[in-house]
Amino acid sequence: MAIESYNAAQKQLSLEENSVLFPGIGIVIGIAKKALKAGGLELPEFMELSSEAIRTNSAENLAYLFDSLVKDVERIDLQIEAFETAGKVERKALNELVSEGVVRAAEAKSKERVRRIAKILANALRGGPKQSYETERELIDAAAQIGESDAFVLGTMMRHQGAMVKGAGRADINGASDTWKKMLDEHKEFRDAHIHVSCARLQSQGLIIRMDRNPSALDLATNAYSLTTFGAQFCEWCLEEMCK
Repeated sequence: MAIESYNAAQKQLSLEENSVLFPGIGIVIGIAKKALKAGGLELPEFMELSSEAIRTNSAENLAYLFDSLVKDVERIDLQIEAFETAGKVERKALNELVSEGVVRAAEAKSKERVRRIAKILANALRGGPKQSYETERELIDAAAQIGESDAFVLGTMMRHQGAMVKGAGRADINGASDTWKKMLDEHKEFRDAHIHVSCARLQSQGLIIRMDRNPSALDLATNAYSLTTFGAQFCEWCLEEMCK
């Protein structure tokens, strides 16, 4: 993920705690020595170092996913019998869902992303087995890719637009422009140039959509965005704290 400022870089590094386990410096020095014909890494050693680090990072992420899932399932009324008697189609769909969650959690860049994947899995299990978890798998994909700066933008939009989006599917032109102006006034993050990057990423995930601008509320250089119903569901399942 591109990081546009030193402060953002510092925050991103603090979130990616597992990265300290990766022998990046050793690999860079080894490759540099190899390029200078001064010894350095050979391919088998590079593969061994990289694979071991990836396995260690994945193991920590999966342990955190497991602990988070156990805690989440403790809080819901999970009907075990329904899963034990699930049919072939339901079992296949559930296998695909859990596989998606485990794979994306293993490669996630921060514990916050792993935590959101766990919340999605727990919410999916709450309703019992079903024949398709396509929406839940798309939510997992979004959870694995959204960083904290984007999550803040999405949670703020949910606070301002959630009610109208859940009622009508998205904010109308006036509602989007009016709420966007409030967010601009109240949050410096919405006045920063980085907001355009965040919105582009969130729109690519189907979580928000760019709206026509109401010229009486916003100037010519400002575009308003609306939360989508998919974005509202993501917020309700994953970003409860940010949406309060």
